[in-house]
Amino acid sequence: MNYDVVVIGGGIGGLTAAIRSSELGKKVAIIEKDELGGECLNRACIPSKTLIDALKLVSKTAKSNWISGKVEIDYDRLGVFKNEIIKNVKNSFTSVLKKYNVDVIKGQASVKREGEVEVNGKVITTDMMVIATGSEPLSLADFPLNGRNVVDPWTAMNLPSLPNNIIIVGGGVAGVELATLFRAMNKNVTIIELMPRLLPVPGIDIEVANEVKKRLEEKGVKIYLNTKSKIVKSDDKVVFTAQTPSSTEEVKGDLAVITIGRKPVTNGIDLKAIKVDSDQRGYIKVDNKARTSNPKVYAVGDVAGVPLSATKAWRQGIIAGDNIGGKNTEMPKYIPSSIFADLEIGVVGQTAEELKKAGIDAREIKVLMRDIPRAWTLNEPEGFLKVYVDSEGKILGANMVGEGATEVINTLALAMELSLKLSDLYKVQFSHPTISEVITEISQRGIYGEIY
Repeated sequence: MNYDVVVIGGGIGGLTAAIRSSELGKKVAIIEKDELGGECLNRACIPSKTLIDALKLVSKTAKSNWISGKVEIDYDRLGVFKNEIIKNVKNSFTSVLKKYNVDVIKGQASVKREGEVEVNGKVITTDMMVIATGSEPLSLADFPLNGRNVVDPWTAMNLPSLPNNIIIVGGGVAGVELATLFRAMNKNVTIIELMPRLLPVPGIDIEVANEVKKRLEEKGVKIYLNTKSKIVKSDDKVVFTAQTPSSTEEVKGDLAVITIGRKPVTNGIDLKAIKVDSDQRGYIKVDNKARTSNPKVYAVGDVAGVPLSATKAWRQGIIAGDNIGGKNTEMPKYIPSSIFADLEIGVVGQTAEELKKAGIDAREIKVLMRDIPRAWTLNEPEGFLKVYVDSEGKILGANMVGEGATEVINTLALAMELSLKLSDLYKVQFSHPTISEVITEISQRGIYGEIY
């Protein structure tokens, strides 16, 4: 059986690559060993945001003194709702695949030579190949996963029930989102982070990280920073030694969630045999068109390296499909990131600190969310937006923490991709009252300063 394109892996990147290639007239097959949608749809992005948004409703209700009565989460029914959401999104993807006549093959793909993929004992020939096999949790020596009480983030999030005391190793994106989720469920949550700050992620401003830390601690999350830890016992309770700058402590919990360490999945694919280069960690090297060192092989998503995000995977799949289909397109320069903590976070581009290290002179403009009327009507006046601009007013980066941050950041990503200046944004009128007006306020202050 011959195809123009065979996509190995049915996660978000694989799905968009398959659909876009087919839209452009190619005969396409997608091979998936597990469930279409991959990590994002089945275990990560979609279920986690469903749960977090539901629990935030309860949190908002609790702090709204004009609402009487007690509101509680029925976790079993919420789990049913979460599964319905996953099913609905998956059905939508399946319908699109059918619409464009993409063949879906369930099985483990094996690649031993260029142009051939073996699956279910049959050899499929193809002109072009897209590797979209993703990444998986790495079991580290100090934090060995056992699938029982030491687990990866998505296993923890999809457990039918959770114990009372949960320790999260890693204060990055996954760690912060899970801490938000578990604390909203009234679990005792501890974060242990090796670095001296929360969210030690490229592009995230230290002030944003500190705001998130303050909010989590106000909710009752215990946070260890600058702390080296390891698991010393996990037969019943999970016991850590935690070496802080001032002491060594013993930290105990019922469940440990390890949010650090992932590795690319290339099982069954002989990269050397098909002349595809990878880096020292095993991630496939690609250019800004998602092409590997072999012009007949593309790679998208986590397997193609950082950032390990569904946002990048989605677009990279489309870019691969475009180029396979004869459209000469490239990855955007700026990929925004969204973090769904108790207060949303949106980031794009570089921070002031990163720009300074790169020798780039930048000015910071900041607007507090309490200056935006809509934030008050939503009872969420905390947080701020920061934008960093050069001497001509061109936007180099942005960080926002607060209500609606994950939506606002997309407008700023648009502005940066199009090389817009503050003077360009100042020409645009945003609807009142909306959270997006924070962009109007940023452009106004950047040009004229505070005028009221």
